[in-house]
This record gives sequence, structure tokens and C-alpha cells, in this order.
Amino acid sequence: MTVINNYIIAGGEEGKKRLGVLADVLKTYTRSLIESVGSPNGKRFLDIGSGGGHVSLMMSELAGPEGHVTAVDFDQDIIRLATEDAKEMGVKNVTYRFMDAYELEYESEFDVAYSRFLLSHLQKPQVVLNKMARSVRSGGRVVVEDIDFSGHFCYPSSDAFSDYVNYYSTISRNNGQNPDLGLSLHSMFKAEPMLEDFRLEVIQPYFNEGIGKWMAYFTMDKIKETIIKQGLADTVTVDAVLSKLKTFTEDKQSIISLPRIFRVSGVRL
Repeated sequence: MTVINNYIIAGGEEGKKRLGVLADVLKTYTRSLIESVGSPNGKRFLDIGSGGGHVSLMMSELAGPEGHVTAVDFDQDIIRLATEDAKEMGVKNVTYRFMDAYELEYESEFDVAYSRFLLSHLQKPQVVLNKMARSVRSGGRVVVEDIDFSGHFCYPSSDAFSDYVNYYSTISRNNGQNPDLGLSLHSMFKAEPMLEDFRLEVIQPYFNEGIGKWMAYFTMDKIKETIIKQGLADTVTVDAVLSKLKTFTEDKQSIISLPRIFRVSGVRL
């Protein structure tokens, strides 16, 4: 299998740690979203772009012993680590597969196909949305969470935070991706002829303290290699932004948000 890695955020074990923080911050939000599509007990889930496997494990709990979760990701190291986590926890109803999202060939196999923050990293997101729609049975639901990265905010204003948002947006667009895909996500669903009964909501967690407040800093740290590789800044400049962003995050008066998160779902005809 040939997997082309256009992911702008460093992966592997360190990347999994960052995804673990994000999963903790969003756990209650995502759990309520999954539960809102109907009773999850006994259902078959497909988790596309499963990352560290945190949502997959949540789904496995909700699905129960009669249900099953198939989780796919292009990062072989993360798949290995997630598989080890599930084994250590004694979770038997999750299967992790090393697979590129463009290679999905499932047909009417699942009750729910889900992705979080995947489509905005793809150059052809509509292709993958179509594959997600094909993967669920008639009456099954496709559920996607994705970002409007430009929708970040902080208080008070911070040049370092603005630099972070601009760097991320620029390197993403340079890779042919759309960091603000969330804005068009509902339209993408409506353009998929196999889907109907659409739902749309927008959330935006923000923080004055706690681990969630550090997501901007953690992400900036994990995109610095891509920033330098694309020639947008040198190491000294990137490290200076990181240092200022750290100071801003430590300020007890500051507020830092996640990007706006669009959550859209549709039912297969």
C-alpha cells in the first residue's frame, strides 16, 4: 500500500500525545455527538483518521460487546500504538487498520461512519466523504467534525497567537488543503447524492486555564518543522513565536479558544 503523507502536523508517538490532550478536551462533546445519532449499543462504527484511537475506544465502550469499531489511519506508528493501548485495556471489539482514507472500499458495512478533523487535511475531501457515505448501510449515518481554523480567538490580542493561526493556515493551503473547511462542510454533505436528513451545529470550546488552553502551543510545536520546510520562517523565528505563545498561555488573564468546530451528519438513502 502506498500512502502519501501530506499531513502538516508531526505524527508518531509525540503526535499521539498531542492527540491525547485534544481527545481529553473534546471527550464530552464528541461522546454526546455520537450518542445523539441514536442508541450506539450493538452498532458497527467506522472511525476514519482515527489518530491516537481515543474516539475509537469511546465508540467501543458505547457499542458494547455486540458492536464493533473499525478504525483506520495512515500513520503506521499511531496505529501500532493504538492497537497496543486497546490490547492493554482488554478491549476486544476494536480493529485498527493501517490505511489511507482514499483507499476506503467498504460498501454498506457500518451503521455509523465518523471522522474528526480529517477532511480539512485532505486535498480531495469530497472523494472521502463519498466513500464514507458508501461505507454505511441504508439508514446509517455519516458524522463529521471539522474546523474553521480562522475562527480561533484569544483575549487579549496576541501577535504570537496570530502568527500561529496564520502559519497553520498558510502551510495547510500550501499543501492544497482547506483549514477552514468547516464552513463548507454542510454544503459538502448536501452535494453528496447518497445522503439526506442533514444536521448541523457549531461549537467552540475556549479556556482561561487547564490543559485545553495549551492546544495552540502544542500544535504550533508540532507544525514547526513544516513551517521551516516550506520556507515561511527559520528556526530562530519559529522558536521565538513558540516562546511568546508559551508566555501568553501562562498568563492567568488570557483566554484561548480552539478553532470553530462544525459538526454535520447525514443519513444514507
